[in-house]
Amino acid sequence: MAKSKSVAHFVAVSDTSKPLAEQEGILVTVDGRGGDTEKNRAKALEVVTQMWEVGEIEEEKFPNGISQENIFFVPPQSPQLQTPDDLKQEELPPIVQGAQEIIELTRLQVEVQEAAEDVAPYTPIIEAVLERTRPLTAEEKEMAKERKYGKAIERVGYAIAQQDECRERSTGNGKLILNAIAWQLQQNSSTAPPDNPK
Repeated sequence: MAKSKSVAHFVAVSDTSKPLAEQEGILVTVDGRGGDTEKNRAKALEVVTQMWEVGEIEEEKFPNGISQENIFFVPPQSPQLQTPDDLKQEELPPIVQGAQEIIELTRLQVEVQEAAEDVAPYTPIIEAVLERTRPLTAEEKEMAKERKYGKAIERVGYAIAQQDECRERSTGNGKLILNAIAWQLQQNSSTAPPDNPK
C-alpha cells in the first residue's frame, strides 16, 4: 500500500472583519509536513490567490484582498475524538470547526466506501445467513472460515458507526466553507443509485 502524503489544511477567511459566526472561507489542502509552518501557509495563500485571480472565487468574497491575515490553520485533531469541553477550551472559530468537520466527514466517507468494497465479495454469504433462504455453498463455507471475513464485516460496521457519530456531533459550521463542492460531489456520487438499464 502506498504511503499517504503529509498534508496540511487551512481556511482562507474571506472577510476577517465580520463576526466569527458569520465568517466564510475556502478550505485549502496543501502537500507538506509540519502542519502550521510558514512554508505551508505560503502554499495555501498561493493556491487561494491563483483561484481568485482566475475567477474560481468571486471577487467580492475577498473585499479587502488576500493576504496571510486571511489564512487560518485547521488543527488536525478530529472533533469527534475530543469532548465538548476540550473544544470550548480551544475556542476555535466556527469556520475552523466547520473545516475540521468537513475533513473528518470526508475521511470517514472514504473509510466507509473502502470497507464496503472489502466486504462486497461476502454479500451473498451475509444475505444467505440473514435471510435463511438457502444453505451456504462449499465455496462460501470456506470463504466464511477465512479470518478476513469477520474482519471485513466488523470494519464496515465500525466505519458506519463512526460516520453516524461524527454527523450527530457536527456543529453544522461546515456550511461556512465556500468550496464544500468537492465534498458534496463525493457525497452525491456515493449515494446515487446505480444505473439499471430497463
